[in-house]
Amino acid sequence: MPHDAEIRSLVEQACVEFERDLRAFLLGVLRDEHLVDEIFQRTVIKAIEASLAVNLETIRGWLFKIALNEARELKRGLSRRNRLQRAVWDTTSSEAELDKEDGLLFAISAEEELAVRNALARLDDNYREVVMRRVQKGQTFATIAAEMDKPLGTILTWMRRALIDLRAMNEVRRLSDN
Repeated sequence: MPHDAEIRSLVEQACVEFERDLRAFLLGVLRDEHLVDEIFQRTVIKAIEASLAVNLETIRGWLFKIALNEARELKRGLSRRNRLQRAVWDTTSSEAELDKEDGLLFAISAEEELAVRNALARLDDNYREVVMRRVQKGQTFATIAAEMDKPLGTILTWMRRALIDLRAMNEVRRLSDN
């Protein structure tokens, strides 16, 4: 019986081995390459987090099931957001109000950007590097791991911890309260 670390390593290897097949499957479901990247990353994270629940004999199907569930969850979220955006758009009355709102949104977004920059500066160097590569450069976690010469699981853990740290920071917490 393999140990927890061995199982996690086998799941990571399976994610790399089946990446092309999973991406092709997700492209068929989502029909958007950018969304495929997002959902593939979520699939890898979920698989590694749930690695102790895997039956190694059916790992490929297990990964596809996770990918499908993540794609469905994303589609539901996008559908909710689109309905909300349509409702907001329908309730806006005049272009004058929109111009005033645009100015306000610019001021708010500059304030938000400063708050996020300050929060990022306070992160651990490794965490910040992973966040910047993922968000600014759009790199996949596998690419980040290869370029930083670290295991994929380490990179995913650093990203998860960075997000936890960011959510706990006052600057970011105030943004989510507004």
